[in-house]
Amino acid sequence: MQDPVTPSKSPSARQPSALACMPCRRRHLKCDTLVPTCTRCLSTNTECRYVRSRRGLRTKQGIPHTQRFDEDMLAAEDFAAWLNATTLATDLEVSDPTLQGLDTLPIWDIPCPQDDAAISEIACDPMIQLYYQNFHRSHPFLIPIKALHSSIRHRIPPFIQGLMRYIGAHYYPDPRFRDELRPAAYNVLLDSTRRDGFKVQGLLLLAIIEHAHGQEESAYLNMQTAIELALELGMNRSNFARMNAEGSSVMAESWRRTFWELYVLDGLFAAMRDQSSFSLFSQRKDVCLPCAEALYNGGSEITPTTRTLEDFKQDRSVDQGSSSFAYRIEAARNLGLVLEVNHSIDNTLEARVETVDATLASSLMQLPSSQDTTYYSSNLDEMLFQAEMITYLAIIYLHRPLSSMRFASFQARTWCTRLRICSTNPSTMDLDLHSQKFLRAADLLSNLVTLPSAIKSRTPFFTCALAMCVIVHTAACLISSAPEKVESSKARIQLSIGGLNMLGKSWPLARVVKQQMLNMCQEVGLR
Repeated sequence: MQDPVTPSKSPSARQPSALACMPCRRRHLKCDTLVPTCTRCLSTNTECRYVRSRRGLRTKQGIPHTQRFDEDMLAAEDFAAWLNATTLATDLEVSDPTLQGLDTLPIWDIPCPQDDAAISEIACDPMIQLYYQNFHRSHPFLIPIKALHSSIRHRIPPFIQGLMRYIGAHYYPDPRFRDELRPAAYNVLLDSTRRDGFKVQGLLLLAIIEHAHGQEESAYLNMQTAIELALELGMNRSNFARMNAEGSSVMAESWRRTFWELYVLDGLFAAMRDQSSFSLFSQRKDVCLPCAEALYNGGSEITPTTRTLEDFKQDRSVDQGSSSFAYRIEAARNLGLVLEVNHSIDNTLEARVETVDATLASSLMQLPSSQDTTYYSSNLDEMLFQAEMITYLAIIYLHRPLSSMRFASFQARTWCTRLRICSTNPSTMDLDLHSQKFLRAADLLSNLVTLPSAIKSRTPFFTCALAMCVIVHTAACLISSAPEKVESSKARIQLSIGGLNMLGKSWPLARVVKQQMLNMCQEVGLR
């Protein structure tokens, strides 16, 4: 009898055998199928689990969307077996036609190691793989996936693993997996006695995911709790990373990145809430800037950068070791400058606006290309992508209050859509310089939708950026008397709506915002 994993077999024959435990399947090793523990798992002291056979089962029709799993539905263990068979083998094509909905983005070439001593159940968990394939690139502060094959993995608390699994489930098209994994993600809130860097990371992840679900007040509260705890622990000081790394350069880099992730997202939350500043903007900090993404994710020892944000302000040269994450941090700092100016009552306001405007323009001109073919192939460097996104948003926030185009704030379901367009007579409307600048920024911001890489894998905060584009371009349609400009703005509205539609495949907030934007366009008479 021919071995079932030989290349001569058909795709269907390469599916995991029903008579093999999960650890052996993940490593593509032969299993003797002894119950309750196979010989290989017994010798390596590994938890031995078998997947229930589903032969002869048929999916029931008409099952309500909110119903929990039953025996005829795709169970998490069955999905784990399928995903490991398709993403961890050399052939990455999906062979099961019933599961073609999975987005088969190129994944990192990090198969589970064949050495039993090096195998990590965490790294081979399919939902955690989805986390790293999609989410980690946009928010890279947890340890990289290669580090999960090292002893560092033993430090990761269960609630962090639960959060990663829950986030990873958002990139699988069946939402029932999210429902199953959601309770474990909230375990981070249950241990009130734990006060360490991992608790900060957990609260930060929870804040991001709650924002992406439209639970914005809860997201904001968790974000503020994470910031308060980080400052209490001294994560804003350079010695925290070294003292809490236990000799691991990767762990030390993760702690530095955690603080800077707090810094960036604190700025985004403040901008969406129309605050005068964000708490970490003026906070004393001497944490070194993150290293290059390729170095961090490469799995080797990391020599940390010695540059601080103040150093970066003086010299943004790549030759001086500036990482793409550093440009993202600078974009958040510039956003903080905008928030301060917008709430200033200084007599020199006009001069301050010109200074900040020049800073934003200079930052854009000095940004490296977001195309990074050396690490993510055709995908974007997500850090540079966000640096552009945040800078374009900062330009809109800076010039909108001073423009002749009128917007009003109103109580909305989301922070992303709190602005309303005021009706304006096009014949009496002239575009001043401020209006021209933020319209141009909205054009460039919407252009980010057309860049390579899957939109659904970009940061959930891209939702609010696209909502701002739709609001600005809708206003442009109302004030323009030139048919060609109206058609151009309508095309950009459709582009942004399309981006929201793609983000909505993963994040509920994007679906809500998309519908609100469509309703707004209909209310003002746009077709």
